[in-house]
Amino acid sequence: MKNIDITIQLDPVNDGVSSIPANIKMKGRGALVIGTNGNYRFIDEDEAVEILDRLSGSCGTDYIGKNNYLAVYNSKKVIKAIEGRFIVGSVLIVKGTDKGIEFLEEDEINTVINEFASRMATLCSGDMQFSAYEI
Repeated sequence: MKNIDITIQLDPVNDGVSSIPANIKMKGRGALVIGTNGNYRFIDEDEAVEILDRLSGSCGTDYIGKNNYLAVYNSKKVIKAIEGRFIVGSVLIVKGTDKGIEFLEEDEINTVINEFASRMATLCSGDMQFSAYEI
């Protein structure tokens, strides 16, 4: 890892970093991966971008509730039922804005989890019951 030299001498002309780093991230920002079984993990920006890249070509999205939280899922895994469309498994949650996708702040996790939970349904197949997220 390359060292970053920062100088702060209260001289706006000369203060700052010695060289601008290529890969800068905001601390405490990322995305939430949440499963229909209730498990979740907060991931960093790099992992979120990797997941989005891997979903390329089979990416579906759905706003959660009346806010800008966006569930990103594998569109090939959608279950169609008479009552609607559902996802079983996990989704990536980010923010959808006019400028594109933005990352979440860690303090938004509980709000996102509650919004996600409000869209959960129980599906049945034979004797089996399982939780699913309603799109």
